[in-house]
Amino acid sequence: MLLLKNSNEKIYYYKINVYQTLFGDYLIQREYGGINNNNPTNTIKCYAPSKKEALCKVLDIMVDKKQLGYLKVS
Repeated sequence: MLLLKNSNEKIYYYKINVYQTLFGDYLIQREYGGINNNNPTNTIKCYAPSKKEALCKVLDIMVDKKQLGYLKVS
């Protein structure tokens, strides 16, 4: 999922991916930075024991980012 934000003539992105691991839990990987940068500013990884909990965490992240001005790109 890709979120974008336009601020002070710069465009920022926030990318969220969910992967199932070999052990059955789920990895939530978040990457963010400026769209013009070659490398991301930071990457954050966290784990959830079930798909339901992983999706709940993603929804919480999306609500927080929406309040900060990020918009979902389809």
